Amino acid sequence: MSIKGEISLDLLDRFENYIKNEGLVEKGDSIFLGVSGGPDSLTMLDLFSRIRYKYGLEILVFHLNHMFRKEAEEEAQFVRRMSEKYGLEVIVEEFNVPEFIRKYSYSPEEGARIVRFDLLAYWAEKYNIKKLALAHNKDDLVETVFLNLFRGTGLKGLRGIMPRTSKGDLVIIHPLLDFYREEIESYCRYRKLNPCHDPSNREIIYTRNKIRNIIIPLIEKEINPALKEAVSRMAAYIREEELFLAETGRKQFQNCLLKRDKGKIILSIKTLNEESKAIRRRIIWNAIQELRGDTADFYRVHYQIIEELIVSGQTGKTLVLKDNIQVRSSYDYLIFEQKEEYSKADDFSFELDIPGSVQWGDFIIETEVFWKDNDWQKLTGDKNICICDFDKVKGPLIVRNRRKGDYFYPFGMNNSKKIKDFFIDEKIALDERDKIPIITDQEGNVIWIAGYRADNRFRVDDTTRKILKLGINFTGGN
Repeated sequence: MSIKGEISLDLLDRFENYIKNEGLVEKGDSIFLGVSGGPDSLTMLDLFSRIRYKYGLEILVFHLNHMFRKEAEEEAQFVRRMSEKYGLEVIVEEFNVPEFIRKYSYSPEEGARIVRFDLLAYWAEKYNIKKLALAHNKDDLVETVFLNLFRGTGLKGLRGIMPRTSKGDLVIIHPLLDFYREEIESYCRYRKLNPCHDPSNREIIYTRNKIRNIIIPLIEKEINPALKEAVSRMAAYIREEELFLAETGRKQFQNCLLKRDKGKIILSIKTLNEESKAIRRRIIWNAIQELRGDTADFYRVHYQIIEELIVSGQTGKTLVLKDNIQVRSSYDYLIFEQKEEYSKADDFSFELDIPGSVQWGDFIIETEVFWKDNDWQKLTGDKNICICDFDKVKGPLIVRNRRKGDYFYPFGMNNSKKIKDFFIDEKIALDERDKIPIITDQEGNVIWIAGYRADNRFRVDDTTRKILKLGINFTGGN
């Protein structure tokens, strides 16, 4: 048998063994193939086509014309022709990714990934396809480990690319992780696939390309010629450890869970404190995952501030995280909530306990209650402090920005005034008005325009027994 024949036979056999051993494909599966037209995805397309009838697979091809390069349209037509050659239906989408990344400040790789996945998820749902195959190889896995290492990752980053993951109802498989890039290119030559080549892969302006073209070759030359195999082996060991810890985290999440409701998860702080920090982090991960559907873009800093909230024992504090995820402590409860999105991207609204505190954006608001004494008047005169009659307030409070039709009774006045008119009179810049926190009671009555004016209805008078003190601290500058 010729060497070329051995390459073809060996890769096909290894491909079948890999997808079987990792449980990636079952007979009768419907699978979406993400095909760019490069060597990796074209090899994946060819290999799946060769086992298609043996496994009774329903295959649909997807290609994104990301409009990065002038060759993009030619590549889209190439993928269309190759798919038709294999007798497969193909969906070609065109999306201006360069404009998208400029608008939302993503890196080119991240922006393309987000757009590609959103479109794939849309078509997968439309065709009722539950699996998505992506053509990352073993070199990609090694580069990902290095990339995550330089970012200061935990175990999840060091495990590299998982053979099988899921996002919502869509199972994502990586059937080429057992093959090096060099093997894939040899396979393409033998099968005369003539793939497209992205010239940007050679440009060292991107971090991944620096790792691929400079760092890894240097380490292979100076330290370990078998670096890629060593890193991929390490990643496999870490995947096994991580799977064990993840399963433990899932079990302990159920142990800590007191209540789950639509948009809300309540955990026991007492039970959380009995766990190790590593397992607590995984319990938090499970709570966010269940609320949001994934944990993408939640980083160590988010987990760290929740960890501090758990161990501090401080009740009434609220953290506002990404995508309207709010975490607050209330005595022995840690409450995760996903609030509704508002009409404007910069709208906010969340509860503030009495006593308690909340941090959001550039400000922290704190509440305190004490008995009225002769010293309470010393607290007046500071615009960042509001003094109210506690018994006139129906808590918990709401901290939000302005809404259409808002009004209040400015301190010292018996008549109402629209907050819009108040902002005009105060000469507050238009682009600043939606950032100003407004504190209301549970009935929607404005108590304080934080940092500006209190409402006269809640003023301290001769009948006042207890005082509610509200304070705002602008962490980003006043």
